Amino acid sequence: MRLINTTTLSLTSFLLPVSLLPPYAILSHTWSPSPDDEVTFQEFISLPSHELEKKKEKGYAKIKQTCHRAKKSGIEWAWVDTCCIDKSSSAELTEAINSMWGWYRGATVCFAVLEDLEPVPKGVGQEHGHDGQGQGHGQKRNGNGQGQNGNGTGGKGWKEKEGGSNVGSSRSNVSAATTGSGTGTGTGSATSSHSQAGRMDHLSHDEKVSRFKSCRWFTRGWTLQELIAPSRMGFYNSKWEFVGEKSTLKHVLAEITQINESVLENSALLPTTPVAQRMSWASSRVTTRPEDMAYCLLGIFDVQIPLLYGEGEKAFIRLQEEIVKETNDFSLFAWKTDNKSGMQHQKHWGILAPSPKEFATCRDIVNWGNTLYNAECLITSKGLRFTPASGDGLRSGSSRFKETEGMYILDLGCYHRSEKGMAIGVFLQQHGADLYCRVMPESLPMWPTGPGQQPQLRKSRVFYIAKTVSPVRSTMMGTSHRWAFNLWQVFRAMAEINFRPQHSQFQPEESWDGERKLFLSQGSRHFECCAVFVTTRKDGLGASRILVRCRLYLVHGGEEEAQASVKVEFDPPTEGKTDSDGFVRCRGRVVRDIYEGQRVFKVEVEATTSKSTCKC
Repeated sequence: MRLINTTTLSLTSFLLPVSLLPPYAILSHTWSPSPDDEVTFQEFISLPSHELEKKKEKGYAKIKQTCHRAKKSGIEWAWVDTCCIDKSSSAELTEAINSMWGWYRGATVCFAVLEDLEPVPKGVGQEHGHDGQGQGHGQKRNGNGQGQNGNGTGGKGWKEKEGGSNVGSSRSNVSAATTGSGTGTGTGSATSSHSQAGRMDHLSHDEKVSRFKSCRWFTRGWTLQELIAPSRMGFYNSKWEFVGEKSTLKHVLAEITQINESVLENSALLPTTPVAQRMSWASSRVTTRPEDMAYCLLGIFDVQIPLLYGEGEKAFIRLQEEIVKETNDFSLFAWKTDNKSGMQHQKHWGILAPSPKEFATCRDIVNWGNTLYNAECLITSKGLRFTPASGDGLRSGSSRFKETEGMYILDLGCYHRSEKGMAIGVFLQQHGADLYCRVMPESLPMWPTGPGQQPQLRKSRVFYIAKTVSPVRSTMMGTSHRWAFNLWQVFRAMAEINFRPQHSQFQPEESWDGERKLFLSQGSRHFECCAVFVTTRKDGLGASRILVRCRLYLVHGGEEEAQASVKVEFDPPTEGKTDSDGFVRCRGRVVRDIYEGQRVFKVEVEATTSKSTCKC
């Protein structure tokens, strides 16, 4: 980590953990719309100060102001991102971005300059004028400019007050930086109105919110972690006049950012906040490069990922994958798409969100309990693999969801605070034996959590949900059951001859959709499958198996030229003899049919008994 000496304005490198670094101040700001206005590392070490002041007036002014205020507070070192990182080195840039949270958290004080926050005009919101005796904030000062807190509290003892209050450092008690352009040498007499110009103590809460909310600083992605991480933070307006500390402005900051006041006071509480709620804090923020929307959140979720500029929005997918590896908090999947986003033409989606914008409605998400006891979730090449614990997992359609045929619900183990008592999940659609994708992402299913109110539980087993689904893949998934073999009718026929579904088998397993009773060919030109139905005698003294074998042929890949056949066999063969149930023979055929808008083959079975004939 490179630090600027606040006296000489020269850079020094420290190969030390943050905890062993000397006390340092750190700057939080928004970059100028024109990057050429900022001072780079190469320029800072090669150009003399007078040339920097001429060519980079705005950027260099921020560096000087940071060092000036740090020095006035007795802090020997400062850090400014523009000139302390050699961005021409990809390795150094990666290390810096992955370390940024720790650097801001470890700083003695963070100076946050709101470059578009203008000073409060004289007389605005003021009901009580200053008394001219330095009591603007209820604090009197003595004649040598030392405030009541001037007893020295070490490097972490920064406290900025108007007119030159004292800040203890790890070395000595020195005069603090002033709120205005004064030198902090106060004489104990009146505090100038100029030094008070920046303060907003006399403004109402709503007026403070209005003035702060319009600042660009609250719209940028990188400043999110810069707001949360530091333990001490002072805010300054466009004239570098002190306007207040984070601790005293926490009510205003919480209303603007929707971040819990407790987290603003103590960033160590971040892990107790649901993942979806943390994501929502970034939902309205922006970054210049799309990759930075993921990279600026690394500290918020305490993860690290390699930087790959050029990957675009894939960076946010990698961020979510890393979060999945570190936590079992399923609120990560509680995002929703905006109906106005123009993306609703896509039917099938992955379980991971395209961007933080989809978490805008998650500001009040609360987890039911300890996420450690949620189902196991792993990242695989097939998708997110879920291994449900007993009683967890995928919930299938109950009467509450009958209208969504073929849809299932993943219980996320969380709820909206505004809808307490209503569990939330996401809609899924099955595409094979164990593969699902998300559908209808514009809404989240909700249901009461009282006794008997939950949707019926599926049999717990391992299943996969696609991580992401592109528009092209969505179209492919929409035709995943084209020319499938529909066995609904076979099951109904078998029910007439006392079969045991729990002992039935289906091959290949990866092609069997047990909920919709479909064998999915998945576009194979030549596809074979077999369903084995176990039947029992009424006296329980014997059992036999009925094998339904299906074959599909696609001629030149043409839909109209698909052909199929079915063959029904017995094991052991019946040789035309009836058993105690009167069963004598069973035969099948396939016919073309339409299922959920797709062409499929319906398998029909004709079973003849001594009493009746069942044809389905």
